[in-house]
Amino acid sequence: MPGLLFVYSEPGAAVPDTEFNDWYDNEHVPLRLPIPGIHSWSRWAAADRARPTYAALYDLASPAVISEPPYADLAGTRSARETDIFARVALLDRRTYTLREPVYPPKAGDAYDARSPGPYATVVEIEVKPGTEDEFNKWYEEEHIPLLAKVPGWVRSRRFVLEDAAAAGPEAEKGTPPRHLTIHEWEGLEAMESKEFKEAVSTPWMQKIKETAIVEARRRVLKFVRSWDRQ
Repeated sequence: MPGLLFVYSEPGAAVPDTEFNDWYDNEHVPLRLPIPGIHSWSRWAAADRARPTYAALYDLASPAVISEPPYADLAGTRSARETDIFARVALLDRRTYTLREPVYPPKAGDAYDARSPGPYATVVEIEVKPGTEDEFNKWYEEEHIPLLAKVPGWVRSRRFVLEDAAAAGPEAEKGTPPRHLTIHEWEGLEAMESKEFKEAVSTPWMQKIKETAIVEARRRVLKFVRSWDRQ
């Protein structure tokens, strides 16, 4: 089953943004480009002025890719520069997910390019009460994503289930992130001001899910920064 490596990061006061981004773009990601089990590489930045400031997304052949060679070998071959930055950053928060099926098809035509997603994304993390997951998934798959797909500016929605998480740095939070992750991609932020969007997030079924199933919900808005092609 395909997977996703999702990494939040915050340079913090000890690592200037220019140094952090130069390392990430010119050393950290390029080392991962040759790995066969990684299918895409993209970086994002906060569009909502919240922290963490940065995120990186890597589409995986399966979640196991990051626990097996050659990816697993990278930890033992870090450069002095990377080791130093790892010791100084305020946050590196790495989560591994499994893609949840069914996969809703992206918008047809020129609006969708797997090599250049976005250019905006809402990242929604949700934890639900025991015994409510079936109803939650039914609502998401049968109503919520189909309604969002009708919003002008919608590009793609993908759902994932958490497999593993580990965070390091002084800004790392204790505990496990919510189990359910959805990434909605948009052509622009104005999509979320539209009548269609407001209707999609205010249905009776959604209100029922909020009241009976959801115990925690987190939402971030990110802007696409760049992606890479395999060399």
